[in-house]
Amino acid sequence: MIRTLAAALALFCVPALASARGPSTAAERARAVELTRKLERQPLARSSNQDRAWLLQFIVEAPDFEVKGCSGPLDALAKDEEGPYARILYVQSVFGMAAFMFENPKKADDWASVQTAGIESTLRAYQAILKADPDARWKELDRLVAAKSGGKLRKLVEKEMAACGRGEEGGAPPADAI
Repeated sequence: MIRTLAAALALFCVPALASARGPSTAAERARAVELTRKLERQPLARSSNQDRAWLLQFIVEAPDFEVKGCSGPLDALAKDEEGPYARILYVQSVFGMAAFMFENPKKADDWASVQTAGIESTLRAYQAILKADPDARWKELDRLVAAKSGGKLRKLVEKEMAACGRGEEGGAPPADAI
């Protein structure tokens, strides 16, 4: 499973693919939102690897939008080499950001809203994983769940990811996150 995800994430490192196709269609964007929501509810479903592979390929290849990753509270997931769900949860943020931009095109340039939506998507998938595997806990994600429950997630994002808002960071997740 991780190898499949790693291979799919490697697509982020191949920007030439973006020019190989035309702009995304309304049907593709709707499918991306649908699959993102499905992965939030059922991140461990049998079809989840296929869904992630399609989403990653779509996000990388479509030239008419860009999902920008920034260093922040999910970095611990990218570096976790032993947690069986860490990378699944990390990449979920990318899907959540894309879905937010499709559902809220007027807010697509609001970096804090986009990053917050990505984290919220990850937290929904995390809570679904915890139902299946209560031992799959991360302190960092529990901290983010508490911030969200307290209505403070956006403020946390603005504070901890301020470099993103200044345009100092951006692009795909780091290659070592794969």
